[in-house]
Amino acid sequence: MLKNLPVVAAAIGLGARVALADAPAGEKKAELCVLCHRVDNSHGAPILDGLPVTYLLKQFEFYKSGKRFGPAMQTNLSPLSNQDLQDIADYFSSRPATRAVAKMTADRQAQELGLTIANDLACAHCHGQNYRGTKDVPRLAGQPRVYLAWEISRLQRDSSLHPAMSSSGRPVPQPDIEAMATYFGSLEP
Repeated sequence: MLKNLPVVAAAIGLGARVALADAPAGEKKAELCVLCHRVDNSHGAPILDGLPVTYLLKQFEFYKSGKRFGPAMQTNLSPLSNQDLQDIADYFSSRPATRAVAKMTADRQAQELGLTIANDLACAHCHGQNYRGTKDVPRLAGQPRVYLAWEISRLQRDSSLHPAMSSSGRPVPQPDIEAMATYFGSLEP
């Protein structure tokens, strides 16, 4: 705690709200989360390990407010305080990114088509080189294929959640979305 004292003092001096995150406390608070958000999941929940704190906090806010629909997420997040959410986000962000366990054989043709479509849509412009995410944007690399296909379809339909994708000018057909999901899911995070 003392090593953070100069940072805390500077932040207070600038009038900033200070909340020291606690990743170890976040690990305990995230026990319910890892029931679904784990590398061996078969139901398509995203892997949260290694995602940016700012992205996670924004998604938590969307679920709590109802902007993102997810009854289980809304139920699980509703009793948590802002500090709890910060601790959980810091915990997941502090963990190394891992790839989902795939239960299907690699489809090279789908991966190549997915790469072509992702390049055409300039997905790397926001999601970073190799689709590993950036400070504020989540990684696509290594996420579960089922989750990616579902999420890409949903984001394409709801312009309020992903304006860049829905304004790309052309709808992406479901087979192309499946190919992109296969490609992104095959990448190392």
